[in-house]
Amino acid sequence: MTETKTTQPKRGKDVLRIISDHGPLSIELLHRMIVPEMSKKNLRKSLQVLRKKNLIESARSTSQSTYYMTAQGFKSRTQLSDRLGCQADDLNQPLLRRQDWFHNQWCEYWILTMKRQFPNAEFIREVSIGSHQIAMNVLKITKQDFDLRPDFLLRLPNQDSAESTYIAFEIERTRKSNERLMRKFRKYMDGTHIDGLIYICDTGRLSETIRLLYANRLVAQSQRQKRFGENFFLFSDSLDGGGPQLPRLFNASGKLTSFETWCGYLESTMWTKRRDEDLR
Repeated sequence: MTETKTTQPKRGKDVLRIISDHGPLSIELLHRMIVPEMSKKNLRKSLQVLRKKNLIESARSTSQSTYYMTAQGFKSRTQLSDRLGCQADDLNQPLLRRQDWFHNQWCEYWILTMKRQFPNAEFIREVSIGSHQIAMNVLKITKQDFDLRPDFLLRLPNQDSAESTYIAFEIERTRKSNERLMRKFRKYMDGTHIDGLIYICDTGRLSETIRLLYANRLVAQSQRQKRFGENFFLFSDSLDGGGPQLPRLFNASGKLTSFETWCGYLESTMWTKRRDEDLR
């Protein structure tokens, strides 16, 4: 009796889609982001095939890190547009400094995670905020306020009203001065129209330092968030939030917080009626 040989489905298009939407990316982040899951061995094979076809390029940021991005030549983008069913111009990727690739890929990881949970959401990246009038109005900034822009802004349209919910995201990997952090927190709390703030830290020590600074020195002083300050601010003590379900999100009191419940509360409750006790 002849055994039936099972073949693995080709995943090149899935890999291309992630890279075209979110690159440059390392293989570690690609592996985290691709769905359904793919072994690193098969992922490397797909990347090799795509490189041979001149659909993607690779470059090193350090001797240890290789990043993958869509090939930007016109012929390559034309082939890519046929594969992905889009326009060649849609595949232009912004120029980023190599030293920014690591930070940028984690921003893109969170954008993709949010996109999978909220397919109708809008994502305004830091580089686009200055040309997005609604985002500038929500943040109450001008085009010259470069230091007061989040890594990206999430807009959740409300199906029941014309209002939207806005959540600012910051990826924090290095310890900033207390003065700089407090200036940003004060701006977010009392000088913007955002509904919530999420700080994503790469260590528990850094997240705890930021949490204590916020909880001990700012919450009691806030006018706009004095009744909701404990839950206006969430943080993660790991860059990936603990995985797709974000089990490593905490509020300003250090309490584990359900992202789905938190977002649902923000969407369903006017900011003037939000109270910390509702989420305890």
